[in-house]
Amino acid sequence: MKYSVWLVWIGSLASMLAGSGWVATTGQIVFWLTFGAHLVEFFVNRSLFERAEGSMGHHFIQTMIYGLFHWQPIKERLGSQ
Repeated sequence: MKYSVWLVWIGSLASMLAGSGWVATTGQIVFWLTFGAHLVEFFVNRSLFERAEGSMGHHFIQTMIYGLFHWQPIKERLGSQ
C-alpha cells in the first residue's frame, strides 16, 4: 500500500509533462495538493518524529514521499510504549 503513493506522484508528473489541456491541469492540481498535504503532515507530526529514532531529514523525505504511510506506523509503535 505504501508504494501506491508513487503512482500518484509519477502519474501527476507524467500528466504535467506529457499531457495538455485539462490533463496537465489535473496533474498540476494533484501534484501540488499532494505536496501541500504531505508538507502539512510533516509539521503536524514533528513532535512525533522528535520522539522517534532517525534524523529529522529522513522523516521529512519519507513523509513527503509516503505521507501517513510513514508516520502512522511510528505513531502506533510509540503509542504502545
